[in-house]
This record gives sequence, structure tokens and C-alpha cells, in this order.
Amino acid sequence: MKPDFPIDKFLSGECCATSKSLCESSTGDSTADADEVCCGGPPPPKTDPYEKPGYKVQRFVAEFIDTTIGSVPRVRSRWGLSDRFGTILTRLGVGRHDYRIAPGLYAVGDPNEASPVVVTANFKLTFDTVRRDLEGRDLWLLVLDTHGINVWCAAGKGTFSTQEVISRVNSSGLGNLVRHRKLILPQLSATGVSGREVKKGCYFEVVWGPI
Repeated sequence: MKPDFPIDKFLSGECCATSKSLCESSTGDSTADADEVCCGGPPPPKTDPYEKPGYKVQRFVAEFIDTTIGSVPRVRSRWGLSDRFGTILTRLGVGRHDYRIAPGLYAVGDPNEASPVVVTANFKLTFDTVRRDLEGRDLWLLVLDTHGINVWCAAGKGTFSTQEVISRVNSSGLGNLVRHRKLILPQLSATGVSGREVKKGCYFEVVWGPI
């Protein structure tokens, strides 16, 4: 990301208007992260509602663990060759709008009823970065259906939203899995999520974590 990015404009809701000019100005800059800056154009279609976490065989799924709400896929924190290859293609713009995973609940490490719940987007590059950075920790990873868009732009487009958080918490059965009532959300989703409304809708408190 360029150091002079106008974060104040992003926080005020001018993400897409600002990023368009940034994308155009950074065409020749190989260090510019287009995945994080460019959010222009219409969002890709919504993820297939019949697609479930781990239903399709994914190499990042190590196994399934039995829980009080059923089987939950445990993901690997370390990237494999397919993850690295997919990241390269995505950053080159090949299939970027289809680089997504099934939304839902995943396990990292060996979580239990007291483990934290981290919320992220179903853009696979975002998902991969989060699970890699969580290596060595035990927690639940709740993935929202952001239509394959990263957290930053999904918040601006309305796909990383209050309603999606509430809907995903309720449909996943998370309330019957953990005894606490806290969700850790990335700071860059703050423009799309109201912590107060989330608590009203699913009784979980929003805690703002790292970007």
C-alpha cells in the first residue's frame, strides 16, 4: 500500500471513489497492492448458498473435528504450494474475482468453548493471510460471505456488513459452541459493521482487533 494513502477519506466512506484514482496511478508500480486498493466495479455474484465449509475437498483443510454443533473443518496454518501459486496468480489479476472459499466456521489449532472467535472475509488471499498469521494459536475462524472481496473493500461495498455478521453467527450455531460472547473483527471492517447492532442481533460483542 502506498504510504500516502488517504486513510481519513476511507474511514469517511470514500473508499471506492478514492481507490479508483489510486489504481490508475499505480498501474506501473509493482509494489502497489491492487487487491487492497482497487474496489471499483460491481461485486462478483454471491457465493453459492449450498456450498459449505470443507464440503469441497480443499488442501488447506487438514481434517474435521467433532463439536457440539457438528463437524468443523480444521485448517492448516502453513501455506502449501497450491496456496502460494494461487496467491501469485491472484496478484497478477488472474481469476481474482473467483478466488474465494466457502463462508462458515473453521477451526485453527485445537480450539474449545473458551477459545476466541476471529471474523474475516471469504476472499481466499485474505483467509490465507489470517490463518498463516494465527499459527500456533487455538481459535475459531468465522468466515463471512463477502462475495470474494477483501475486508477493506467489502466493508465499503456493504458485503462485510452488520447483517452478514449477525446472519453468519446465527446460522453457524456459534452461540452453542462457545461460552463467551465476543467476536474479534478487523479494524478495516469498521465502516461496514455496527457493533451495537451486532450485539442486538446475535448477542455477541464486537471487539476490534488488528487491521
